[in-house]
Amino acid sequence: MNVIQNFDERAAFASKIQNLVVRPVHPNDAADLYAIITHPQALRTLVQLPSMEFAETEEWIKAPKPGQHRLVAEADGRAVGSVSVSQHQNPRLAHGGQLGLMVHYDYWGKGVGSALMAAILDLADNWLNLKRVELDVFAHNPAAIHLYEKFGFELEGTRRCVLYQGGQWWDDLAMARLRGFEGVARPVDVPPAPRPSRQPPPGPVTIRPPRIEDAAGLYALFRHPAVCRTTLQLPSQEIGKTEERLNAHLPGLHRFVAEVDGRVVGMIILIQKKPQRLAHIAGLGMMVAPDYWGQGIGSRLMEAAVDLADNWLNLKRIELDVNTDNPAGVRLYEKFGFVIEGRKRFQAYGDGRWADSYFMARIQE
Repeated sequence: MNVIQNFDERAAFASKIQNLVVRPVHPNDAADLYAIITHPQALRTLVQLPSMEFAETEEWIKAPKPGQHRLVAEADGRAVGSVSVSQHQNPRLAHGGQLGLMVHYDYWGKGVGSALMAAILDLADNWLNLKRVELDVFAHNPAAIHLYEKFGFELEGTRRCVLYQGGQWWDDLAMARLRGFEGVARPVDVPPAPRPSRQPPPGPVTIRPPRIEDAAGLYALFRHPAVCRTTLQLPSQEIGKTEERLNAHLPGLHRFVAEVDGRVVGMIILIQKKPQRLAHIAGLGMMVAPDYWGQGIGSRLMEAAVDLADNWLNLKRIELDVNTDNPAGVRLYEKFGFVIEGRKRFQAYGDGRWADSYFMARIQE
């Protein structure tokens, strides 16, 4: 594989177009970027809709998300491509970021994508010190896949039924580029021992939406070391953060808790994806108090979430990540029809170890 190693090689690609300049995005680029996004050929490779309005592009430029870094390629006096890397804001994922790229159809095959990739990876490697850069690319976009492979990205799995277009469902590929892990032991798939002691079999289990008064119970749940290890929580989480999350009523957010003898012992979350073309997808997250593991609490929460997804929200795809060293979690999800689609290498750090994760999904046929 011919992998681009450094930022200096960008000039070789840029020479295909006279005076190609890679620079930060500017508000004046809105019209040019809107022209890229709404081009019929580009729409086949992006998640936007042809009904997207110009104001949405203006808003995107004016309101960068935390950790987002955006560059454009300028040629012939206009922006002809853009690239971004968004560093994950969860501290346990902060060594990684998500990459996105688009190039105007008139400039495909002219080195613009390569120039943007070299520039953004220089930023990721030499300024942000990211160890993992990941991206999603549609399986029907071989030119982009080839470009990413040239820059060292490797396939980690295939996500099914991600996009509906042209009367059919399309898959996309999850790819990632790792650096700085030379000599680091690969994560193991064996859970730690011993497992936490269990409570006696629970009394009646109530599955219901959360309430404000659940804050104290959820706070104890979120910061339990065993819960943190099997999720992306931190044991340093303060109760104010728990209260903030509990009070957040975001569009597309659906939650249930499990209550036993007046105590909250588990929680499950479904959150529908954005933009609208991905609204058939929801991400799932779940946690159960370790002293109630193996007592059927997880199954009760999963039953409620799957019923909501299938019979009320009519979702096509539910997806989740689960640590590879959490076999009990994997078995639970498989029981409800989730299938392993791939493996994210060195996805998270916590409890003194690097962790890989499986990405899994359940498809409603």
